[in-house]
Amino acid sequence: MTPPQTQPSPDVPTGTAPAVEGPRRRRRTFQPRAVVAIAVVWVLLWDRVSLGNVVNGLLVGLLVTYAFPLPSIAFTGRVRPLRVLWLAARFVGDLVAASWQVLRLALGPGHLRNAVVGVQLRSRSDLYLTITAELVALVPGSVVVDARRSSSVLYLHLLDVAREGAVDAARRNVLAVEARVVRAIGSDAEIAALEAAAAADPDGTGRVPSPPRRPPDEHPDEHPDEPTDPTTGRSDA
Repeated sequence: MTPPQTQPSPDVPTGTAPAVEGPRRRRRTFQPRAVVAIAVVWVLLWDRVSLGNVVNGLLVGLLVTYAFPLPSIAFTGRVRPLRVLWLAARFVGDLVAASWQVLRLALGPGHLRNAVVGVQLRSRSDLYLTITAELVALVPGSVVVDARRSSSVLYLHLLDVAREGAVDAARRNVLAVEARVVRAIGSDAEIAALEAAAAADPDGTGRVPSPPRRPPDEHPDEHPDEPTDPTTGRSDA
């Protein structure tokens, strides 16, 4: 006897649903690059290159990567030497200019007006998010207080936003740093996606979109259970 065939529910699509990428699991695997990086930091902290420090650094790296496995970051781009040099040169220029501005603020009169702002990045890569955050944080006058991987949003604490347009200028600066990073080490597809996202942002400030606010009801408790006419919004009672 053949089992009865069940009919699909009308609310469930019968086609193949697209796969939704869930949270990336952090598997405890051997990560040689992370181990070597931790070992180098360990040797630098001890300020002495010796066999014992190198071995201890490798052991610490193995312990850290197995106890706290790092998420895998896919890199599909390619390094462009000229653009990497331009990225480094602009970073040095921003570092000098920001240091001079902080010095003027520290020695000048008046009170500083600080602010925490969010910047919506145009790429969705954890690698570019990390590099952009590091480059921005190393420049005096701005500190990255939070980074959201799920939405690629950086939250920065700005030292002084008293002048008009300072917040938007800071956002544009972060997006410019991200653009230089992607153009330096990104793939052609990633650069094209960055350009398309830049074209879709008319003001170029990378504002974090806020959820729409629902207008409050004039009489929220008046006839709560009575049906209303969707065309007029009035009660049918």
